[in-house]
Amino acid sequence: MTPAINPELDLTLTRHIKASPATVWKCFTTPELLCEWFVPAPWRCAEAVVEPHPGGRFFTRFRGPDGEDMPNEGAFLLAEPESRLVFTDFVRAGFVPNEKPFMLADITFTPKDGGIEYRAIVRHCTPEDCKRHDDMGFQDGWGTAASQLIALAEGL
Repeated sequence: MTPAINPELDLTLTRHIKASPATVWKCFTTPELLCEWFVPAPWRCAEAVVEPHPGGRFFTRFRGPDGEDMPNEGAFLLAEPESRLVFTDFVRAGFVPNEKPFMLADITFTPKDGGIEYRAIVRHCTPEDCKRHDDMGFQDGWGTAASQLIALAEGL
């Protein structure tokens, strides 16, 4: 079931990937592969921990071109192999609340036209958080990462 979109709280991104659901799932759930595409260049993913099961840890460490260090501690809420991943920074592993939550991502991989439709719905608690994420460059950032995912998945 695809959840309803609330334009005041949710940002969305959809792409077609000419790869199997299994390949795209592997790109999301294998730390080394995730680090190849998950952050838009020139930033990079320097570290990842991916435990794709409810309550499992989802940690990434982003490094910026000027030495910026951005750890992201979260957890998976739902993991349906080759179909859907829901992760958030509202909680960390074991459903322990985080102090400053920002977003929840609902990612689906739907077989379509010899590949998959990749869809990301990114939900926020407040309209202000949603606007801030959009102003940070959500479409460009997540779009660039999606393009990097497409290149990786289609090349595997």
